[in-house]
Amino acid sequence: RNLADVINWDYAVIERLNRHDLSTTLIPFNLGQAILENDPSQNLPLEPGDVVTVFSKTDIHAPAEQRAVVVSLEGEFAHAGVYQAMKGETLRQLVVRVGGLTQDAYLYGASFTRESTRKQQEERLKQAVAELQQDLAAASAKRVSEASTTLEAGAADQQLQSQKLLLTRLQTLKPDGRIVLELPPHATVADLPAMSLEDGDKLVVPRRPSMVSVFGTVFNQASFVYTPGKTVADYLAQAGGPRKEADTDSMYIIKADGSVVSSRNSGFLSSSLASANLMPGDSIVVPEDFDRGAFTRGLKDWSQIIYQLGLGAAAIHVLNQ
Repeated sequence: RNLADVINWDYAVIERLNRHDLSTTLIPFNLGQAILENDPSQNLPLEPGDVVTVFSKTDIHAPAEQRAVVVSLEGEFAHAGVYQAMKGETLRQLVVRVGGLTQDAYLYGASFTRESTRKQQEERLKQAVAELQQDLAAASAKRVSEASTTLEAGAADQQLQSQKLLLTRLQTLKPDGRIVLELPPHATVADLPAMSLEDGDKLVVPRRPSMVSVFGTVFNQASFVYTPGKTVADYLAQAGGPRKEADTDSMYIIKADGSVVSSRNSGFLSSSLASANLMPGDSIVVPEDFDRGAFTRGLKDWSQIIYQLGLGAAAIHVLNQ
């Protein structure tokens, strides 16, 4: 947090060496009662050689209600900075208390991250990659057993190497703990959820972007000026359209708020998704049409899982290397 840790006033300890047998004794005491209240039962007399250790509340985890909750507010705030939340204060209340947002703030595209969520995402990503490794091993063994010629064996080996490279790239992804706030497109501070805060939370509010990006199997991966009313199909046309290797049925949109919209998870038909309107900061992803084996069909499913883990921006960079 780049701040001094908060002292744990409820617990400190004296480490005392017995001069006869050289054994060590730990004598705990209440630091607050000893120093702040001068309680004789806690303000213990010291002996030569004693070592007194004072802990922070992160060294020894105190109850949640006793720990300071420090939150970072970055970007388009009237007074961006690092603030200590009051007891029971919500995200909305904290933003109001520090003066709200600037007129250029794009709250819909805000990124809210949480350390406990990052750890959960990291664990889920490990599980996903482990399952993908198992799928890769099974698919590889099957292809080798079914290869009847040297040419087929060579093609199978080349496909295996490509899949291993993709797996290696996925293993480099780092979760950031982003939580989708589900705000409306023209959100204001009043739309922020009344969610309780945790120590280490961070809210970054960008300026309103002016671009929509197109990635994947298109003729020109690029960012284009956002124009109200333009659809997915319009931006795809600006990118030169999908290449022949593209799988347009598996196309999806990474929204500026971190959510993912696809024909699979939203009930859209492929044609309906192409006619969907976008918001500034949205990204269109057109996957490649892999061979229709069980493993390669699953790659598109895995890629969407990766994005739903909150790894959208990082995954776009890695998967397109």
